[in-house]
Amino acid sequence: MRRRRWPWVLLFLGIALAGVFYLGGGWYFSGLVYQDALKAEPYDPSTLQRGTIREIDVDEQGEGTITILPAQEDLDDTRFDDAVIGLIVGESLVVVGPAVRGTDGTQEREVRSVVGVTPQAGDSYGLTRDVWLTPEQAGMEYQDITVTTPEGESFPTWLIPGRGDRRWAVLTHGKGAARSEMLRMARPLHEAGFNVLVITYRGDVGAPPYEDGMVTFGRDEWRELGAAVEYARDQGATTVVLGGASHGGAVTLGFLDRGAGLAAEVDGIILDAPASSLEDVIDEAAEFRTLPVVGLPIPESLEDVAKWMVSFRYGVDFSEVDYSGIEGLVQDPLLVFQGTGDRTVPQAVNDRFMTTGSGRGGDYVLVDGAEHVLAWNVDPEGFEERITQFLDEVRANR
Repeated sequence: MRRRRWPWVLLFLGIALAGVFYLGGGWYFSGLVYQDALKAEPYDPSTLQRGTIREIDVDEQGEGTITILPAQEDLDDTRFDDAVIGLIVGESLVVVGPAVRGTDGTQEREVRSVVGVTPQAGDSYGLTRDVWLTPEQAGMEYQDITVTTPEGESFPTWLIPGRGDRRWAVLTHGKGAARSEMLRMARPLHEAGFNVLVITYRGDVGAPPYEDGMVTFGRDEWRELGAAVEYARDQGATTVVLGGASHGGAVTLGFLDRGAGLAAEVDGIILDAPASSLEDVIDEAAEFRTLPVVGLPIPESLEDVAKWMVSFRYGVDFSEVDYSGIEGLVQDPLLVFQGTGDRTVPQAVNDRFMTTGSGRGGDYVLVDGAEHVLAWNVDPEGFEERITQFLDEVRANR
């Protein structure tokens, strides 16, 4: 009789272990989703990759070469090897090209320009993928203004004046980033004569906080973008182009979904690695993670449990922020950049958006090897040229 009990014991033991695996694993991975995708964190410059300048040789035009040595913890970080980046040195900024690595971990890079005083060997630097921290550093005059929503909330905004008052662009940065993230997109728009608004939204430095400390992928932030579009229209805008990066892309799509009459004022959309579907982002990003300790791939069934727990713990309704599945969402010319090396918003997310989802029919530019929102950095000339061509298409479409 005792022997007959063993199958039942093993069965119950298996059920218990499966319960621990799925409940524990789901809780763990839902926490990672919160940390990586949901938690609202203002831009923190202390997270910049840091290091020391070993050698620098530049001419009077601020061109030449520089050799840098990243800090020990950043020596193996290759994300920016093929990228144009900015090096912050005190009050100065050095714009440098891709790296040639030395055997000792040093990187030799071409110096493309110096803003401010030329730094010296031995100076410390902080790396920024945004390249420029202010419009002025990027060669554009600007004004600090405030955009106010109908609810009376105020949001700091950069206004980069263009030529005339008819053409406007409104740009929205991603989660955990700053307005400076959008300066790379602002440059060709400004060159084309557009007035450019680079906005903030709730949770940013100087802006009202999120009530629960979580970003909402356009469900709520669309109102800030809508207020900026209203501002542009009040200034005489007859052409409005929207631009968004990463979570800012979701905010842009959220505005198209919820902005009603104001959204009808839009004439073109430019997105860089947009988080077009939060659920897709979670699914595809999970392909680059493994189970703790054992290092095995995450089972799809565990992904499903983790997403259910995200909904349960954090109140997320994935259908509210799936902009891939909304028929007719994008009615205007659309240009989307996507890095093939992106692990934050993997290529498969926007493959769906652009081929079978709401973005189909738009122009989809894949940038080989580019990691998250580094499309400009890997190919600056190509990025800006494609935007210039797109603006011609916008004018022709009016």
